[in-house]
Amino acid sequence: MKPLISFVVTYYNEPYALLRACIESILALNLSSDEAEILVVEDGCEHKMQDKVCSLSPLVGYVCQEHAGLSVARNTGISCSHGEYIQFVDADDCLEPSAYNAVLDHLRSRRDDAVMFRMTTKQGGKSGRLTAKHITGKDFLQQHNLRAAAWGYAFKRDVLGSLRFSPGLLHEDELFTPQLLLRVKTLCLLDVKAYFYRQREGTITHAKSPEMVGKRLDDIFSIIMTLRSLEQPLL
Repeated sequence: MKPLISFVVTYYNEPYALLRACIESILALNLSSDEAEILVVEDGCEHKMQDKVCSLSPLVGYVCQEHAGLSVARNTGISCSHGEYIQFVDADDCLEPSAYNAVLDHLRSRRDDAVMFRMTTKQGGKSGRLTAKHITGKDFLQQHNLRAAAWGYAFKRDVLGSLRFSPGLLHEDELFTPQLLLRVKTLCLLDVKAYFYRQREGTITHAKSPEMVGKRLDDIFSIIMTLRSLEQPLL
């Protein structure tokens, strides 16, 4: 039986305590054993976390790949998971169970192509108002600024088609997410803070070396030019 949702947790060199907290936040959700799949994709296999993470629950699976970056790790997760929906979670972040349960309830009742929710930088805070709005992905792009973070959506695997993350890019979500939204016919905007984004020094996002800043700018320019080259005027 296909699970309702696969949680793809991408892991690279984060402290194990953070990875465990991430997995435990998923295990705290109101999900039966046949509704959920948790897949940890370790990018690099330096720490060989299989025994540790798989001992947390029978729901947890593990895939190890040679170090190839976040985009390839997410693509591996797409290929190796089986759920009707996919939810990406970075290993140093967590889900907010009380708020994310509202996302799950909506997926069960509506089966929209995707559900978009909000994030918080304060773990365990108020989850926000439980209000929902329905729109197409195309209309969302026309009416709102892009929310690029790929972990900000639970989306149906079937809407992906051949779309995958481009290897080697920083800000890879800015290339992936708008193309995903164009495939989404029914998008629910759920006003709950369901994802805890942990701000940590030393991550790629916060790197400020001249080389990393240059790489970031080059990749953003490349993403803009790639989107412009697609046969999709909206982009």
